[in-house]
Formats: sequence, C-alpha cells, structure tokens
Amino acid sequence: MFLRILFALLLLCENPVFSEASSHSHSPRKISDNTIQEMRLQWFHYDHDLPLDIQISPLDKIPFATRYLVSFMSVHDQRVPAILAVPTVGHAPYPCVILLHGSGGNKDSSYVKESSIAMCQIGCATISIDSQYSGARKQPDRNNNIFLPNSYTARDAWVQTVVDLRRTVDYLQTRSDINSNRLGFLGFSQGTTIGAEFGGIDKRVGVFCLAVPGGALAKVVQHLDRYPALEQHWPFKITPKTMQVVDNVTDITDPIHYIAGISPRPLLIYTAKYDQIIPPESSKALIAAAKVNPNLQVVQVDASHVLNPMIVFSIRAYFKKMLVLPKHVHDGIPEK
Repeated sequence: MFLRILFALLLLCENPVFSEASSHSHSPRKISDNTIQEMRLQWFHYDHDLPLDIQISPLDKIPFATRYLVSFMSVHDQRVPAILAVPTVGHAPYPCVILLHGSGGNKDSSYVKESSIAMCQIGCATISIDSQYSGARKQPDRNNNIFLPNSYTARDAWVQTVVDLRRTVDYLQTRSDINSNRLGFLGFSQGTTIGAEFGGIDKRVGVFCLAVPGGALAKVVQHLDRYPALEQHWPFKITPKTMQVVDNVTDITDPIHYIAGISPRPLLIYTAKYDQIIPPESSKALIAAAKVNPNLQVVQVDASHVLNPMIVFSIRAYFKKMLVLPKHVHDGIPEK
C-alpha cells in the first residue's frame, strides 16, 4: 500500500497534466506489479564490495564437527555474529546449510544446535547467525521479536537480517573448504519468514526448508482477535492508524511478496496442524504464493508451533537427498 501511494504521488508530480491547472479529467497511470516489486527489492540491495573484515576463533567440538565463532561486517556498520560448524566426516569442500532461529532464539539455541549436528553427521557444514537484536546482538531497548508487523524499527531489523544472510553467503564464498555451489537454508518460525524473503531475493542458495512459516500478515492482524496466542506476541490495539503502519511495514516484510522467487529451486515447507502462533490461513496464503514452484513439497505434521525434535531426521534426509548426494544437487545461481 505504501509503495503504491508513493508511486502514485510521484507520477502525479511528474505528469504535466497534474502540475498545471486543467479543465480536463485524467486518470493516473496504473503502476505495474513488476514496478512495485522492483521498489521492494531496492530495500535489500547492498554494496557487494563492502569488506567482510572476518574474525574467527575456535569455539568447541560437537558430535561430527568442530565449531568456530565467526563474525563479519554487513551493511549499516553491523557486525554479524555466527557459528560455523565444519564436519569431521566427509570431505572438503563441504556443502553448507545456513540456519536461522525463530523469535526469542539465537544462533546457538538447542534446536539450531541439534540441526547443526544432524547436518554435520551427513558431511554437511552449517553456519547459524544471530538475527538483528538477538543473541550477541541483543539490545536492552529493542525487542528481538522482529516479526512485529506494526513497527518500523522491526521492519528495519528485518531488512537488516535479510541482508545479513546475503553477507553470510558472501563469507561462505571466501572459504576453500565450503562448496558455495551447494548451499541450503533451514529456518524456524520467524527465521522461515525472513528466509523466504532471502531465498526469493538471493539466488545463490540452492535448497530451502521452512519450518512453520506464514504470510499475509496484514490480514492476520485484521483478525487478530481470532488468535489469542498470537495476541500475546503482538500486544497492540487495532486502530486505523495502526493498520496504516501494518500495511506499510508488511508491504516490505511480508514473505508472500518474495517466496515465488525461490522457484524452481527445491523448497520444503512444514506446517503444524495445531499451530496457534502461525494461523492456518497464514500458512495457506504463503503456500499458495509458492505454488508456482514445481519443486515445492508441503508436509503437515500433528504438532503445535513447536515441532517434535525428531523432525530433524526428516529434515536431514531432505538435505542429504537434495544437497549432499551429487545426482540430486541443485546449484544456486551465481550473483552477477
């Protein structure tokens, strides 16, 4: 909505018919969906020549891997903290899965660490980062729930994290022990909605798995009273002013605008039958936007928003088939 209004105003100002008094009636030119999408994508462009200024130190050993604390520079002078796990099985250069935690989590949350162990067991490296305001990037005056749709600050943190993921790929491309043509992404909850945008924008990652994602966020907010559990995460009053902010924010952050861009790369989506945080309507809307992808798989599990930890074995099997085994590898598309 915000983008359409902005473009309409620009067209009015640039059109001489509207800059001068006229007795004739004219209609403003229609703004194409492609133009709107190009404006959205501008938010995620960055200087690819920006120095990474990599810092790395040993962290620990976990089953099947050695881990390192890594950090590198992103846009807006932000340093991105990460954990890189290099397998002790298989052979370099290793495939690698980028991991992104959910709201309230961080790069070393238990479900992130267990996913890393599972990937390393099949000879696949992992790298997990802290999203803006989470983990080592936590700030006392900032909410690490950047899934908030009524906050311009959350919008900016969201965009920052998408670009941080792009910089993560830049970093992986510097490592001789990582096969940067065999990259995957695994996100959880908030990490899936950010990851869906990342995948639609950056073509260098070849395989995606999104665990309990959602979209059509403005519509969810309109009917927030139907979702008591979600109301606790989004404790704001619905007013016309609030809805205007929600429309503006989700015009940039809603993954429904980007997920089709993952096609034709393999995409696996897990939804939870009894999810109270991501409403079924929200998951269905995002899946509908992704259905242009011939390699889309959707699996519904009998669970609430927090999935059974055993699902990691199914996820591991998916990445082994799609990313590790050579005949199934789907390479990312190099950046121009």
